[in-house]
Amino acid sequence: MGRQRNMESVRTIAVGPKPNPAGPGDSSVLPRQDEVNKTVYNSPGIYRYYLSNLLLPPEVACLLKYQPHLFQRDVLDIGIGAGRTARYLAPLARRYEGVDYSSVMVGYMKRAMPEISVRQADFRDLTMFADESFDFIFATDNVIDALPHEGRLMALGEARRVLRRGGVVAFSSHNIDYKKAFMGPQLHFSSNPIRFVANCANYFLSQWNHSRVAHLRTITSEYALLNDPGHRYACLHYYASRSTVRSQLASCELQLIEVFDASGQLVQEAKDVSETPNLLYVAQAI
Repeated sequence: MGRQRNMESVRTIAVGPKPNPAGPGDSSVLPRQDEVNKTVYNSPGIYRYYLSNLLLPPEVACLLKYQPHLFQRDVLDIGIGAGRTARYLAPLARRYEGVDYSSVMVGYMKRAMPEISVRQADFRDLTMFADESFDFIFATDNVIDALPHEGRLMALGEARRVLRRGGVVAFSSHNIDYKKAFMGPQLHFSSNPIRFVANCANYFLSQWNHSRVAHLRTITSEYALLNDPGHRYACLHYYASRSTVRSQLASCELQLIEVFDASGQLVQEAKDVSETPNLLYVAQAI
């Protein structure tokens, strides 16, 4: 996502079964979601997917606007991955802590950036940190969406616990109103034969993953669990609307301040968000 496509003839075929509706009580999917996602995020070499030095537009907009909350303050970076955000946040913070639930990611970071503090920790359980330890929490790349519904609420509760009053948490999440949210794998045709062969390989791998995971897709009145292009349809991610996220934040004593779209623009309440695959939410501890 975010890569520019070459100027060549391209057309797309969308395939894949539609998800079956399920009630909120369909708890059988929840342990499977954890199992499916942890298998991917703990696979050998997974850090290679995250070897980028660039911030995304909504991250840039958020960090510039909320710099007073992180400059020479105590900062927690959740889902540190391969250090994409750490290289920007750590030099600014008075105290910087990075966590990831993937042992592979943490192992890589200890080798690549031994000068910063990195720990293996689950967003749902931040008990290694005391109450009101941080002024700013950053959790982008939709890391919260890898968690089951109950785990998501636990994570938001933990964020509130470790934030000082008036502290800020910024996190990204998949947008259920995105027009392509429920699509399956797509085959991209290209006039470039090498690119077309690569597209075919990607498509067939995505189709194989989709066939393994798609039966776990779930839709409730609050959210959907969908496998998506991330990691070629091998993961099951949480999708929600802005109103649902606001309600979840409020239940954890976090007040939604504002929302950025994928281009880094502020999203007003009534704005159409069907063109943006994820949103970056900013909330304050109350």
